Amino acid sequence: MVLEIDDSKKLSEIAELFSAYYPFLKLEFYKHPHQWQEESDLNDIISQNNLIGDIRSIHKTTSVDIYFWNKVGTIEQAFKNKAGLNIQIFRRHSSKWIQTLGTDEITLEEQNNIGRKATEDDLHGTDRKFESEKSI
Repeated sequence: MVLEIDDSKKLSEIAELFSAYYPFLKLEFYKHPHQWQEESDLNDIISQNNLIGDIRSIHKTTSVDIYFWNKVGTIEQAFKNKAGLNIQIFRRHSSKWIQTLGTDEITLEEQNNIGRKATEDDLHGTDRKFESEKSI
C-alpha cells in the first residue's frame, strides 16, 4: 500500500485507508513525537477532522510505502521523517484499542493477526492455550 500524503487531505482519510488494509490496527496522530518503544501521551492526540497541512511540519506532497512485513516502529518513523506526522499505531484488543508500545519490532501483519485473534477469542470465548501445548 502506498499512502499519498498532501496538505489538503484530512487525517481521517489516511487513517481509514490504513485500517482498510489492517482492520485490527489504527493510526492516531499526535502533537509530539514519541521514542522507539515509548508510549504516546493520550492528551496529545490530534482530532482526525484536521487537515494534514494544519498539523504537520513538512509541507510537501509525499508518500509512505507500507508493506505487511514492515515493523510498526519503522512505519511510525517513516511518517515522521517523510511526512512530518507524529503517529502511534494501535492494535485492537477485544473491545478496546491499545498502543503497540514495546512491540515496535513486530510486523504489521503480525500485529494485525494478534489483534484479530484477541478480538475473536473475546467474542467467541475461545481459549487458545491449547494451541501451544504438546500432545501426550
